[in-house]
Amino acid sequence: MDNTIFSLSVRVKTTTNLFIDFVNKNKEQYVITRGYFIGEIIDELANIAHQVDNRTRLQLYDLNIHLENFFREILNILLDIRLENLNNERSNAPGLDLGNSLKGIAFQITSEKKSTKINDTLKTVFDKNIKEYNEIYILIIGHKQKSYTPNKELWDKFNFKKGNIWDINTICKKVIDLPLDRLQSIHQYIKQEVVRVKIELEIPNQEGEFATSIKNYIEVIGKPKFNENALKVYYEYHINKFKIQGEADYCYPLDDIKQAFDFLAKELAKLPRITREFYAFLLERRDENSFEKYGWSRSFYRFNEDKLKRICKYSDIEGEIRLLTKHELIYWEEIERGYEECGIGRNSTEYSYHIYIPGNYENYNYDNFLEDFVDFIDNKNIGYQKPIVNLDFSDF
Repeated sequence: MDNTIFSLSVRVKTTTNLFIDFVNKNKEQYVITRGYFIGEIIDELANIAHQVDNRTRLQLYDLNIHLENFFREILNILLDIRLENLNNERSNAPGLDLGNSLKGIAFQITSEKKSTKINDTLKTVFDKNIKEYNEIYILIIGHKQKSYTPNKELWDKFNFKKGNIWDINTICKKVIDLPLDRLQSIHQYIKQEVVRVKIELEIPNQEGEFATSIKNYIEVIGKPKFNENALKVYYEYHINKFKIQGEADYCYPLDDIKQAFDFLAKELAKLPRITREFYAFLLERRDENSFEKYGWSRSFYRFNEDKLKRICKYSDIEGEIRLLTKHELIYWEEIERGYEECGIGRNSTEYSYHIYIPGNYENYNYDNFLEDFVDFIDNKNIGYQKPIVNLDFSDF
């Protein structure tokens, strides 16, 4: 065989095999994707049906408009139709919840599955002489009965059959045969709305409280904790420290120290826990030998901004900075470093944060609070998590 023909044959064969492999792989992925979507849709709809069944056992048959709209969207995708909610002030279709007058299709959405409910719905439609809808379905959010006792006159009038009674299983069976794009649309919609639907179906306890409450999503305000001999250890530590330095007269009275700690605890409790963690991190990893105080101004430690960006990968640093700045616990500063600081022939600009402790002379009489507080934590190896984050001052 000519080498050129042989080479071409090999290339065609190779390309064909690669294409077949690609199709097979994507077919497998296609099947897996369908199975995943179908499984999650069936699970979520079954959970909703279970909640509705629990409500019906307590004779709670009411379904709110949110649930009607939830199934309206599912039916619209499932049937490729545009059903509208008929339960509004201008409704001219009592007994029916969803409808498309152009196609003459309407649905009653209910949690009741007995024959009387089916017959009452058809009687209401008949009595009100509703002619727009010649194809009526009952969708039971739950599971329908095995058999029904029809009102033959009404059923014949509307050409209504047992197949017009749907339940969750009917929806699930129809979902299985959907093309992938519509299957994905239903899956996406259910995942977006299912939590709200489940919340709407919750049954309150005897106190009228629901299992899902906004309280469950709100962080509890922290409560500061002090020991019985509040701040005695802290006070004695600093008395001894000042004695060693020959400055015992400069130690602040215990009442002033307590006032400062009370203010600190209350201010920290106003912050979210994650923000307190960020503040504790700033104090713990502050720049070395960075304590500064000028006259009567507030004392502070520094934290270099470039260092912060490199060692902290938390996604919302800016949010924490804004909160701490608002509470006057940090302050951003741009510093021009001169030749003496940076070396001959060089100067630079440094960006850093001042780290403060809450309050000032207007809130308490304790000028050395920040320095003494940090000194005590570091020397006693208490760590910043316990007092700053947990608001636990029992070691002080």
